[in-house]
Amino acid sequence: MNLQNQLIQLAEKFNLKEQALKYATQAIDSCIEEDKGIGIDSLEGNKKSDLIFEFGSIQLVVDKTEQPILKTVVKIYSKKFYGPDCDVTIGHYTELTSLNGEHLDEFLTLDWSPINFNIDFYIERISNVTPVSYYRRNKSEYTFASYVNNSIVLIQGRQFDGAVVFIKRSLEYILNPIHKELLQEYREECIKYFTYAYYFIKRNELVNFERLAKYGIEAKLKDIRKKTK
Repeated sequence: MNLQNQLIQLAEKFNLKEQALKYATQAIDSCIEEDKGIGIDSLEGNKKSDLIFEFGSIQLVVDKTEQPILKTVVKIYSKKFYGPDCDVTIGHYTELTSLNGEHLDEFLTLDWSPINFNIDFYIERISNVTPVSYYRRNKSEYTFASYVNNSIVLIQGRQFDGAVVFIKRSLEYILNPIHKELLQEYREECIKYFTYAYYFIKRNELVNFERLAKYGIEAKLKDIRKKTK
């Protein structure tokens, strides 16, 4: 029996998926109560009823003592950004279990940046993966990088009409078959940013609906996802 089948059997034997999903909701409840006691809103103004818990993965890992451990991950989403067009996680719950099914530890992380659309969150992520060469005017990627940066500056200045124009141009650049040279990690971070910027603008009606619709941004995002599957 190979390792994959053994892992599947262990997951079924100890009901790891069901157990982690149950513990994830309990961990959220505990976190809310503990933070409330010290005057902190762990949901940052969001509703617990908006949370969606989905099984993520089960992994076999070896810790620093060289002991094998089962790591079960639950992804946490918000209804505000969840569906066929948008599915960013706002947190993760991780349960560590021994090979005998014994609960060893658990970790809960929450990051509301995507929901609240903290532009600094995306600036940091994109900046960390942008090749320096993209800022040279003799590089073809310079045009794309300029589109991205212009959209960010316009959002920071709350000039949302202009921002969606540059988001549209960026997506058209990606969809153009002659532009295949973008670094994958950079490209993916930019697409995440475009997606959540667009839905943030749409949800909060920051741009006239008819004007927003004419840019066809949703269709372009769907085309990109189809081509990357």
